[in-house]
Amino acid sequence: MSALPVNLERRRKRSTQTITALTLQLEHIFEREQLRNFTLGDSRGLVIAQAGDSAESDILAAYAPLLCRSTEKGHRERILARMPHFVPGIEADAIHVKSFEVDGEPLFLTIVGQPGVYRHVGMYRAVTGVRRILGQLPDE
Repeated sequence: MSALPVNLERRRKRSTQTITALTLQLEHIFEREQLRNFTLGDSRGLVIAQAGDSAESDILAAYAPLLCRSTEKGHRERILARMPHFVPGIEADAIHVKSFEVDGEPLFLTIVGQPGVYRHVGMYRAVTGVRRILGQLPDE
């Protein structure tokens, strides 16, 4: 019987810097799920971390709070109809926004990619990863 140590660590790239760790988290899912863009933004519409084109991320972060608050289907469709003016080639059904809270602060993850179950799996992984990373912040 062998007693070889087993490394259970999945992550290959790591950082102790919060923003870098968040970016690495998004980039991993971005590559794995073959996304066009993956952006983490705040309630003011500012980018916290992103994977993909940075100018595209700025637009997605700005619109994410609006898209999450739009409960009326027509209003949401009007917002999505404006997106190609700012992000050429983007299609409404390729955008998925998820809001969640960390320490009472609303955050928004925006995925641009092919619709499907894998996109939702990537979103779930990102939410848990962001919460894990931000939960490691030292108490002040």
